[in-house]
Amino acid sequence: MMKTVLLLNPVYVTLFWAIVLSFRNDRQVPGQFLGKFMFVAFVLYLSHLLYFSGQYQVYYYLDSIYIFSSLLVYPLYHIYVRLLTVDDRFSVRLHCRYLIVPFIVFLLHLTGYFIMDKAEAIFYIAKVQSGSGEVAGITSYMQYVYSIFRIAFILQVLYYLYRNFRLILAHNHRLGDFYSNPESRKLGWVQFFNISLAVISFASAIAAAIGRDFFSASELHLAIPSVIFSSLLFLIGLLGNLQEKVVVDGFNLPDNDDYAGGEDRDKRSENIYSDNLRIKMDELFINKMVFRNPDLKIWDLSNMLGTNRTYTSKLINNYYGRNFCSHVNFYRVQYAKKILGKNKGLFNEDVAESSGFGSVSSLLRAFKTIEKKSLGDYRKELE
Repeated sequence: MMKTVLLLNPVYVTLFWAIVLSFRNDRQVPGQFLGKFMFVAFVLYLSHLLYFSGQYQVYYYLDSIYIFSSLLVYPLYHIYVRLLTVDDRFSVRLHCRYLIVPFIVFLLHLTGYFIMDKAEAIFYIAKVQSGSGEVAGITSYMQYVYSIFRIAFILQVLYYLYRNFRLILAHNHRLGDFYSNPESRKLGWVQFFNISLAVISFASAIAAAIGRDFFSASELHLAIPSVIFSSLLFLIGLLGNLQEKVVVDGFNLPDNDDYAGGEDRDKRSENIYSDNLRIKMDELFINKMVFRNPDLKIWDLSNMLGTNRTYTSKLINNYYGRNFCSHVNFYRVQYAKKILGKNKGLFNEDVAESSGFGSVSSLLRAFKTIEKKSLGDYRKELE
């Protein structure tokens, strides 16, 4: 009974989120694609249920699909990360390359089942895969393909773990070019997603290296991956359902480059245009204090300047040597110093809110980076 419950846990979790996410009515591409990922995971864990419960007559029809779905999980996970960070939609042309290895191994495995008759296939599943049957003839080929599957699975775990970490880190770095308070967009869910991927990858790599026969021997052996996978898949589904969008609006959209007459402007007139924009930008920050808006985005500043996002970013980078977030935080820190000079007793929460920081932690981090001293040390200097 306990064994059945353990086997059913990830089946229920993945089926639930496959249905919920696939039928979201908000047309969010990442969330709906996560539903497809959950459906593949559901097929995988349903296959586990049939295998470990000894229903080989039924599992016979799913063994090659089990191989296919196992190798699909991490490529689909990677595509989901791409949809969260760099891609605005799923494209067969763009993403099909991630599915080539799963498809090749699936065909190799399925070929063996076409060659075997059903009796041989059941013997292979029930005896050979558990290590208690003699390997000969076509079963030798199947064992060879299964070894390829294990190696491919482990390599996929390592490869996609690395690629996903790189994608998320690059995405988080880019946020500073667009948002003045990027912390809420790069921490929390995205970081949890990253950690979850590492845990699932580690557990999956161990499970693939050990083999399914190890988990048939004991309920305890089965309980550990069941609890880990069920819990993390549920949390990923939950947070994926709550997540509206991580990819930044405008990351992949072309800018309108007609800001002052087109490409035929000569270098001198462009420099004059840049100087005028810089003067106007300084006016916005120094006199109008636009930095006090905690949700200030580079698109907002571009609209105020009457130019596009790319040119605004280039202007800040060239003249001030920093990205948009650092530029805004510079003025916020100066303002924080100004109001502390007038009232040393202000709480950090009040300083952060008045200066435009999204949180006290953002204030403390920016203050230390810009002033090369902590806010606490600066307070002591005011005494």
